[in-house]
Amino acid sequence: MLLLFVIGGLLAAGRVQHGQAYPGQVLVGITAILLLAADIVAVGLGLAALFQPATKRIFGILGLTFSSLTVAGSVVLIMIGILYANKVSH
Repeated sequence: MLLLFVIGGLLAAGRVQHGQAYPGQVLVGITAILLLAADIVAVGLGLAALFQPATKRIFGILGLTFSSLTVAGSVVLIMIGILYANKVSH
């Protein structure tokens, strides 16, 4: 996910005309949405693993922790990007 945001930042920095979107950015956006959806599914599976009786819960805890951190970090990066885009455009 972090690599995807770095690629998106490089694509945005290399863009000459600020009014145009090109297929690379669209592909990065769609990929980010799909990865966030997969992380949300991973949060659900981690929660489900925690509520199963008589099983080892370490993988559920690890999955829930990593996917929650990924979702939270992605949301924070997206919010920073939106705020930065609004500052630059004004």
